[in-house]
Amino acid sequence: MKKFNLIYIAAFSVFIILLISLNVKIDNSVTFYGFAENKETEISMENSVEVKNINVTTGQKVKKGTVLLDVLSSSLPIKISNTEYSIEELQTKYSLWKTDLDWRISQYNIELNEKTSKIQSQIDQYNAEIDQNKKLAESIQSIENVTSDEGNIKNPIFLKIDALKEELNFTRNIITTEINNLKSERFASNNPLLSQIKSLEGELEYFQEKKEKQIITAPTDGLIGNVHCKEGEKIPSFATLITFYEESPTLVIGYIHEDLILRININDTIDIFSSSRPDIQNTGVVKTLGSRIVEIPPRLRKIKELKTFGREIIIEIPPDNPFLQKEKVILNLKD
Repeated sequence: MKKFNLIYIAAFSVFIILLISLNVKIDNSVTFYGFAENKETEISMENSVEVKNINVTTGQKVKKGTVLLDVLSSSLPIKISNTEYSIEELQTKYSLWKTDLDWRISQYNIELNEKTSKIQSQIDQYNAEIDQNKKLAESIQSIENVTSDEGNIKNPIFLKIDALKEELNFTRNIITTEINNLKSERFASNNPLLSQIKSLEGELEYFQEKKEKQIITAPTDGLIGNVHCKEGEKIPSFATLITFYEESPTLVIGYIHEDLILRININDTIDIFSSSRPDIQNTGVVKTLGSRIVEIPPRLRKIKELKTFGREIIIEIPPDNPFLQKEKVILNLKD
């Protein structure tokens, strides 16, 4: 009888073991741990800058467009100085050019006065000679006074006067044309030097406006991470000035044990549970699998003192999730 009972007990034990094994095989889920993480943005400038004012502190919540830093590009003062020097140099050239044109115009005016005065003097002399001859002719009663136009035309003095008048008009036209050309050039609005000066003045205005209004603003609503600069400090190009986090975590970084790495793939759906708040849960999608085996952080080990190794996994979660930054979460993948 005792032997019979032992057989039944053994059979019952085997049945229980098989039932437990069957249940284990049915539940093929993979459970591991991770923590919620905000997407971090490192804010830097492509040019070296000097930090003028820091308007935020670590951990501060900010809205999109909030001014985080007032900075001044280290190269701006040099650019402004160089531009001002170039404008001054061009203005000097333009002033010398105008002075030269004014001098040439004055020289043409002097030449015009001299030549016209000389020719006019000769004309006046011939006219005086004609008047003198007329008076002599009138004083001699015996000589017939010829006053007809024909006599005047044949008189060589009249021919000389006509020639001098033509020369006077020609000289005036030539020199006046040169003077007008120089004046037109002198007062032209499309002068190349003036165009260059105007262009540089535009650049200078832009640099000065940039100097006054160069600020760094929050790209979205979020949290200030670390401020890596101080007021008055000069920061090289592309060095991190400040780190910025989105307000809600958008990623979960998990670590799956190395024995289970083949059980998970890109685009797998993961159930996510808060380790300290059982009622908080969400779902995410595997976006990245680490390329090497790393040591799992103590916080995410089942036994903190026991070193374990696994693969890092990045899981994307909706931005309107209830998790806190760095909150420890339980990750579950079901087959």
